[in-house]
Amino acid sequence: MPVTRMFRGLSARLTAPLESLDAVDLAGAVQGIGCSPVEDARRGQMVTLAGRVRTVLSGGGERFLGVTAEVYDGTGAVDVCWLGRGSIPGIDTGRFVKVTGRIGVRSGQKVMFNPRYELLSGQPGATRGGEV
Repeated sequence: MPVTRMFRGLSARLTAPLESLDAVDLAGAVQGIGCSPVEDARRGQMVTLAGRVRTVLSGGGERFLGVTAEVYDGTGAVDVCWLGRGSIPGIDTGRFVKVTGRIGVRSGQKVMFNPRYELLSGQPGATRGGEV
C-alpha cells in the first residue's frame, strides 16, 4: 500500500465523526457473523439480523403492546417487538443481539414481531472464550 494512501486513510479515520466510524465497524462485524444488513431486509423476508439495542420501550396503551427494542447494525435500524411481554431479561440498551423473523413495515419503519433472539456477548463478531 503506498504511504500516501495509508496516511489518507488514517487521516480520514481520525477526522471522521465517532458515530460514522462506529457504524462502519458495527456493520462489518455484523456481516462477519453471517447476518443480513438491515438496509437490505425487505418486507416479507425471513432474515437473521444482529446489532446493538439502542432503545427499549415497554408498557401498555395504544403504541406499546409489549416490549419494543430498536436494533441498529450500522446500516439501519429495525424495531423488534415482543407482543404481550412486560419485559425480557437481557434485552437492554447497549446489548448486542441476533434476531430471526419476518420483516414488516409499520409507520415507514422496519419492524419484526416476536422473533427468535440470541443475546450476544460483547461486540458482534468478537469472540470471548470461543463464544460469540
